[in-house]
Amino acid sequence: MAMIYCRDCGYKHSDRAKACPKCGRVVFDADKSVVIYLILLWLFGVFGAHRFYAGKTGTGLAILIMFLFGLFSFPILAAFASAGADVGVMLFMGLGLIAFFAACIWVFVDFIAALCNIRHPEKIFANKK
Repeated sequence: MAMIYCRDCGYKHSDRAKACPKCGRVVFDADKSVVIYLILLWLFGVFGAHRFYAGKTGTGLAILIMFLFGLFSFPILAAFASAGADVGVMLFMGLGLIAFFAACIWVFVDFIAALCNIRHPEKIFANKK
């Protein structure tokens, strides 16, 4: 058993503790790798794979849905545009383009945030309750 210091209050406690006894800060459980997180983010970020790996399934699913909705709206938008569809249909399909680019921006922000917090994995991964 090793003794570690809390990152918030500096209290020395056991490395087996789930939280700091003094301030209650959750101690990071190092069962996930930041390197694997970054690889998943780089290769499969638009599918939300990095979020699923980090335990943030809700936002991973949101990224996946936004990306797929945007991806499949591209050919539909092109078909309606060539057929001379009305403005309402075009605006609805334009939402797919917005969702697609929003998912891409979200993944880019996740990448920057992961690089900034590479030495603080507890800020990247979801806390287990």
